[in-house]
Amino acid sequence: MRILFQGAGAIGIAGAALFTDAHEVAVVSRSAGAQGWAAFPRRVSTIDPTGSDQTRGGHSSLSVTRVAATRRVTVTGWPEAAAAGGWDLIVLTTRPGDLDPAIASAIRDISPAFIATTSQVDGDLERARAEFPGTEVVVFGPAFLSERLEPGAPIDGEREADGRDAAAVREVEPGREVRFWAPAGAPRFLAAGRPSTVRSLARGLGRLVLPVPMDAVLLPPAVFIPFVAELSIRDGNWVALKAHLGRPAKAAGEAVRARLGVPIPVFGPAARVVLDAMERIVPIDVTSYAGRHFARHVGQTRDMLAGWAESADSAHALPELIAELDENGPGHSDARRSA
Repeated sequence: MRILFQGAGAIGIAGAALFTDAHEVAVVSRSAGAQGWAAFPRRVSTIDPTGSDQTRGGHSSLSVTRVAATRRVTVTGWPEAAAAGGWDLIVLTTRPGDLDPAIASAIRDISPAFIATTSQVDGDLERARAEFPGTEVVVFGPAFLSERLEPGAPIDGEREADGRDAAAVREVEPGREVRFWAPAGAPRFLAAGRPSTVRSLARGLGRLVLPVPMDAVLLPPAVFIPFVAELSIRDGNWVALKAHLGRPAKAAGEAVRARLGVPIPVFGPAARVVLDAMERIVPIDVTSYAGRHFARHVGQTRDMLAGWAESADSAHALPELIAELDENGPGHSDARRSA
């Protein structure tokens, strides 16, 4: 299939890198210009034959390697993408309601057979369908971790696959700095929507997507986003989050009830077990990654909490979490320190 990822952020560039071995893929961005550019996202690997000087984040067998040259990501502009024609799928990494009108118009002009939105906020699937009538729309739930880094930011111990120092390579190979990790052998997205549409996409994309019921895409955020909100309230401090699991656990229970219509409690001790497991299993330092990553998406976090709070009967923890996020979330820390 021919696939466009809308938006040259972490999900767009990492997603394109994960798809490019089996499909013709590009990332499209209005900042690319007529000449476009190339990105060289780096994958986090659990394979390190040295096991010595490339240690990062407490994981003794990890290295960060550049994606193979055949998987470099091309970033192009909208006019150039439209001129190329014949795109089968556009993956939206921006929420449908936040798309610039000119970009939405460009997508309608390209008229792909399928559109996938990576937003799992309640109502965004319906917004995408209204924005692009006549196009089959599904939800893609990312099954990988990705992060956009500051340009030229060093990554301790990072070396290229051929042994070159990564910082030196970045000086001569410009592009958006992204690193990502995807579990080996797992699908890259969970896909949900109209069954016939999802089946058709799965035939075209193969094992890169896993067709699932809609609740399988929308329920996991109901469990973990309240903990993300608490992490943001705690200024991204992982240790502080683990010391304050009661409120997000209650909010997660309310969110799950709003999603399923039945009470299913979420317990703080169980959340601690999951957080501890993430520290051991995920081959990046999630204790620092999570705070940085979700601080960039606090608006989406709040919208998801608000959607569940409006749907839940007798919700108390969710409104409390929203109020605390508004008061003490990212962007308010400087004011608190000066107060």
